Amino acid sequence: MIAGIVTISSLSLTGCKKEEQKREVIVVNEGQMEGTLISFEGKTLEVEDGKEDYIFDVSNATIHTRNMRAGDELVIYYEGKLEGKDMSKIKVTKVEDLGDNEHQKEKQAVGTLVNLTENTITIRQNDGVELMFSSNNCQHEFKNGIREGNWIVVTYIGEVRGTDTKNVTVIKITDNDPNLVKEEQKKMKMKAVDETVYATAGVHIRESYTTDSKVLGSLAKGKSIVRTGVCENGWSRVQYESRDAYIYGEYLTTKKPKEDAPAAKTNGKPAATAQAGNEPKPVQYPAEETQTEERTLTGTVVGVSMNTLTVAADGQEYTWNIADAEHEYANGIQTGNTVTMIYVGNLEEPDTVVVLKVKDSDSNEAAKNAQYEGIIVDATMNTLTIQTEDGAVMTFIKEGAVNNLKEEQNGQKVKITADMTAPEAEETIFQADQIDQADAE
Repeated sequence: MIAGIVTISSLSLTGCKKEEQKREVIVVNEGQMEGTLISFEGKTLEVEDGKEDYIFDVSNATIHTRNMRAGDELVIYYEGKLEGKDMSKIKVTKVEDLGDNEHQKEKQAVGTLVNLTENTITIRQNDGVELMFSSNNCQHEFKNGIREGNWIVVTYIGEVRGTDTKNVTVIKITDNDPNLVKEEQKKMKMKAVDETVYATAGVHIRESYTTDSKVLGSLAKGKSIVRTGVCENGWSRVQYESRDAYIYGEYLTTKKPKEDAPAAKTNGKPAATAQAGNEPKPVQYPAEETQTEERTLTGTVVGVSMNTLTVAADGQEYTWNIADAEHEYANGIQTGNTVTMIYVGNLEEPDTVVVLKVKDSDSNEAAKNAQYEGIIVDATMNTLTIQTEDGAVMTFIKEGAVNNLKEEQNGQKVKITADMTAPEAEETIFQADQIDQADAE
């Protein structure tokens, strides 16, 4: 007989009081284990049965679930004899969910924007902890533009363990949740300091510690200011014209930068705040004297950065600053997506163009053939996990896909085509349509 472990859950009620759920682990003569998902990536599956954590090699298993979220209840089928936590004598053949994972409720992570790429978003919480979430295939709604320091709410299903966000499903990313943001801002603690700091790049000086607050002035690269407070979420309080003001602190250092140093964050990375010489580029508003008639342009996304969006339309490519525009996407902002730009100004005079809003086109047909390039992290019998250049970890079902790979090796660069027009909200594993070797650079 094949040995295994089954977790049995019981719930007792006393009057109206709900007692804590109890787990009983018994050994039965079946090659299966029920457990709660801790982490899944590539061929490594970690679960807990209520008392112990187990790490399984699932490279020879088939995965029969599309929502491998931390906290989900799974069944692991295996061949061989499981003795304690010794995995050397077993072979996992199948993983499936129990079908009762709808109990997981939506959760929110609130923090200030550190970085936004095509596939990821990074926020910094009040305690200074940075969380990077997968930002593709979910709803985006930004009212205050995309600038570092903007307060962001990430709504997700699953469990964030420490800084591990791989096994959560992001539902929505927005800066338009004022009540939740205000509650988090109240919790923000500012450590008092009294020091002279210098700007490593041009940066805005604001009325408050949020990017939707009024711009009072700017600090040019190399110029100094007195800092009076530091918060771990990225904002610094400074003295500006005899009053308290705020600067996103990634650009402030106690050591004066060299005159020939490039505009950068304090960690040496290039500035994400758009620069105009040694000053930050002004926040864009449609001025009275410019063309104020709103116009639209629909095209295909060619490139995405923190501040700009490149769109191909009518045989031309346009690159526009979108840092101060509203954003509304049904499934993220990705290369190949169809978007509509709402702007004022003249396309023939790029300096006059101010983008007011970017949103998905209603049809968004291009998302039917969404493409993701990355390196293979690992694989199971029916799934392939890749990591994109910007750090997103994505798992695809390869059963039913046109697989043009002669072999699958970790570190191999591949391109996966998938239909992403309307991914189900609970999915964290997506169905691939085609798998190809990516062009070597």
